[in-house]
Amino acid sequence: MRKKLKKIPYDLVSYIQIETEAIRDANDKMMISSYCLAKLELVNWYLELLEVGSKKYIVPQSKAHLEMVRDQLMACHKAIMSVKITPPNERPLIRVTYPKGYEG
Repeated sequence: MRKKLKKIPYDLVSYIQIETEAIRDANDKMMISSYCLAKLELVNWYLELLEVGSKKYIVPQSKAHLEMVRDQLMACHKAIMSVKITPPNERPLIRVTYPKGYEG
């Protein structure tokens, strides 16, 4: 009996991109980086199963689609690692943002 694997969700890359924009500290960066790398590892495993023609597992997505997701995940990880984190002691205590066109 062959086991059908779970599909890679279509919103995976979007989710990682949104979370990357929300990185505030080293903990956020580590969490999203680990998540991204885990999904990248999964995609690579699926690709490997397709490559060897596994008799044990059914991969629910095409090789072309998985390769596209892999490339996007690698780009996401690069973006995650390029996020610069401002140390807490260098952040302003109060940040005031004014609407566009405001002249005080």
